[in-house]
Order: sequence, then C-alpha cells, then structure tokens
Amino acid sequence: MSFRIRAIQCIIDINEKLIFYPRLKKIYYPKLKDGEPTILDIGTNKGQSIDFFLNINPKATLYGFEPNTTLFAQLVNKYKMYSNVKLNNLGVSSKKGTLVFNQNVMDETSTFEKLNQDSEYLKKKARVLGVSTDTIIVSSYEVQVTTINSFLEEYRDIFIDVIKIDVEGHEYDCLKGLFDIGKKKYPVRYIQLESHHDDMYVNNNQDNIVQLLNSNGFIEVAKIKHGFGDFYEIIYENSRLDDGNE
Repeated sequence: MSFRIRAIQCIIDINEKLIFYPRLKKIYYPKLKDGEPTILDIGTNKGQSIDFFLNINPKATLYGFEPNTTLFAQLVNKYKMYSNVKLNNLGVSSKKGTLVFNQNVMDETSTFEKLNQDSEYLKKKARVLGVSTDTIIVSSYEVQVTTINSFLEEYRDIFIDVIKIDVEGHEYDCLKGLFDIGKKKYPVRYIQLESHHDDMYVNNNQDNIVQLLNSNGFIEVAKIKHGFGDFYEIIYENSRLDDGNE
C-alpha cells in the first residue's frame, strides 16, 4: 500500500473519530448504555464499529463478519482477549455459498459488487488514490458467504439490538438474506446502513433498499453525514416491535 493511500486512510480515520462517531454516539448511547446489547457488525473492516459500540457499553456482545482474509487475521489478534467479540471470516449476502470478493487498494471500499468503469465518481476516486480505475481492485478471490437469516436461525433466542451493514454496494443483497417473504416480525431493533447515491457500482439498489425495509416495518429514524463525501449513515427502527409482535 502506497504512502498516499495510508495518508488518506489516516485523514479519514481522524475525521470520522472527530465528526461522525460523536454524532452517532448521540443516537445510540441512550439506547445501548444499559444492559447487555447484541450487535451484528457486517463488514467489520478494522473493527471501527466494534470499538465504537464497546465504548458505549463494554458488556455488549458483538458478532463481526469480515471476508477480507488479511483484515480478519488482524481482527482475531486485536480482539483475542475479548470473549464478547465473536468473529466470522465470512461475507454476508442473499444466500449461502461463495462469491468473488474484490479487494480494493483501500481496504475500506472492498466489495462483492462489480465496478462501473464509466462512473465519474469512480474516476474521481481513482485520481485521489493515485491509481487507475482498472487497477483500483488489487485482487479477487472466492469467499464463503452466509445470510443474516441463517444467523437468526442458528441463534434463535438472541434479540439483536443493532445490525450494522457496511458492505460497499452489497447492502440490498444482505437485506434480502434477512427478510423472508410474508414474515411479519424480526428480533431486530435497529438496522444501520451506509447509503451512497452515486454510480460507482453497476448495481445501485438504494430505492429497492428503502422499499424492502419499509415493507418489513423498518422506518428511518436518523440520518448522519460522514465527514467526507456525499454519503450518509441511515438508521432504521423496527416499528413492529411495539405492536404486539415482539
């Protein structure tokens, strides 16, 4: 990894710590500071969200999902003393199996999705990183993927306080792997998604994401802008937990 990319990552990390996470904490702290909440972190990356939620409540149990083999090894070492952090070297999608994982020059933006080489946003991003659009992906390899619903089936007695999904354009597939047609309730309070409104990926499913969430009772309750770029973190709350379906 070049010095330029490391410097960009450092600037982004500092900006997120100073601006984004304090905003996010105002939303979650009153809701998660007590008890022993359970959180699914889909797209764990370097553990930024795990650190955030543990800072709010050290008693939280966190299940992390990270398909990047290099990052997963780092996560295992980082959290080896935390019995309440449970890591899975898996991707999450609409069905169980294998998918090709595209590892980006900047780990934070690795993805299962195909890049749109005609995207002006992608071209701008490549220029900032000092690479070309056709070399922004440094390697591609098959990884095992599971579904959120498979997790819920395995841990039937667990109530999920938060599902955080940051999978660079693959959010719709993750949600399809959660919701069953005709199912009326889910043991989940909040779903947090990173929302992009650009054309960097061949498939852009933002409208479908909102429709899928709303049709299953999840309503937007908070929207927080990240420090850089035109993208937001959106939090949806399960409205059906309060109508006798919990």
